[in-house]
Amino acid sequence: MSQKRLSYEFLNEFEDYDFSKIKEEKIFLIGSISKAKDFFIKIESILQIKYKKIVSICSVDGLLNKDKFSYIEWAILQEIALKKLIDQEAILVLDIDNYIGEQTEEEIDYFKNKLKRKVYYLSKL
Repeated sequence: MSQKRLSYEFLNEFEDYDFSKIKEEKIFLIGSISKAKDFFIKIESILQIKYKKIVSICSVDGLLNKDKFSYIEWAILQEIALKKLIDQEAILVLDIDNYIGEQTEEEIDYFKNKLKRKVYYLSKL
């Protein structure tokens, strides 16, 4: 392997964000799949490679193929996402264009108010 994933061109897209503000090791990415799909993939690599964080998301298949799931299947994935949050130290909300959907709001509320853990917003990094 001679190529470098985190090249200057790759990182340049994210130069306005200070990911070093995230102090916790285990981070869960949440946000609108339709608005932030590329961000999920790229930010996962940045946080893991550059900052050595343990990064999780709810479902890779859900991220890549949301439109192929039934309502019931998607509801199950949402339940799983809430269960996965228990093991996380912080969440990073990918609030692209300041958009936060209903499911993302539910995850934020659960994480912040029930688990009492740190919530970061991409727009504020």
